[in-house]
Amino acid sequence: MSAPAPCSASQPDQNKVFQVLALSGGGYRGLYTAKVLADIEQELQGPIATKFDLITGTSIGGILALALALEIRAQTMVDLFVKHGEDIFKKRWSFLGMVRAPYSPASLKAQLEAPEVFGDRLLGACLHPVMVPSINYTTGEPVVFKTGHHPTFKRDHKHRLVDIGLATSAAPAYFPRHVFNGGQYVDGGLFANSPGLLALHESQHFFGRDIKHIRMLSIGTMSSKFTVDPRHNRQGGAYDWGGWNPSNMPKRLFGLSISAQEVLTDKVLEHRLENRYLRIDDDLFDERARAVALDKADAHAREVLLGAAIERSKRCISDPRLLAFLEHSPPKSVFFHGEHASP
Repeated sequence: MSAPAPCSASQPDQNKVFQVLALSGGGYRGLYTAKVLADIEQELQGPIATKFDLITGTSIGGILALALALEIRAQTMVDLFVKHGEDIFKKRWSFLGMVRAPYSPASLKAQLEAPEVFGDRLLGACLHPVMVPSINYTTGEPVVFKTGHHPTFKRDHKHRLVDIGLATSAAPAYFPRHVFNGGQYVDGGLFANSPGLLALHESQHFFGRDIKHIRMLSIGTMSSKFTVDPRHNRQGGAYDWGGWNPSNMPKRLFGLSISAQEVLTDKVLEHRLENRYLRIDDDLFDERARAVALDKADAHAREVLLGAAIERSKRCISDPRLLAFLEHSPPKSVFFHGEHASP
């Protein structure tokens, strides 16, 4: 028996442009993403989500994607990261990461549960279609949490936004696994740190859009390339990968994995979408790179991330390619399940 044909969530004009916003993961480097978004929203004088048909994000990008889909101002998230970043990444006793993860999720959870952020709201409260990847470590399978923008998406809308945010950002070697919904979840960056390809598939298969009408804006977290130090031994042991501290080995492997994924995804999307794909990001070089990391949230990291984002957004808001994205007016989102489901 053949598989059923995909249903369009809103039966729109199939020749109309369909726009996707994709946000990468990267721990505290997500402050860069949030600031770029905040500056664009300042230029727009309104929520950036109103310019996109679908929003996706992974890890910190997933948290930002959920906030945008609720039409929470990106500046609110910038303020959260600036004010509470050092509490979120405050080290606890972990015996070099051997006994438990070096960071507790308690501070991040508390910030996300604040009434001005997610509170107790469910995924079904989102005003715009959104999708957020994670991994169900209990089953060993990737999962993508989605709003009810398709008739077959019947359950995810019942999950708390806080749980989805913690599930997508539970980075191995940094935070413990997040337990909810009968499973243990880890960071979606392990398979989709840059979730644009997932969103492209969603746009074609579940929204029924022709690829020639799909446009995508992707925002990174200041790309950090992980490369080999030729002075180290080449035997592939723990010292080779992490130095004298064994907890550095999984962190470096995780960093290499998400960095390589981003490069691959970016190149594939460039080929598939051609001039309909725009990536906003900055590379880290020289001394500046030493101040920034997934878990560095001090004043030096904030200075680099915010400064780079301000310079990048200043150029972007005059770029005709970005302005074309901001001129888009999507039709009203249609949901089959959740708080905003059509009667």
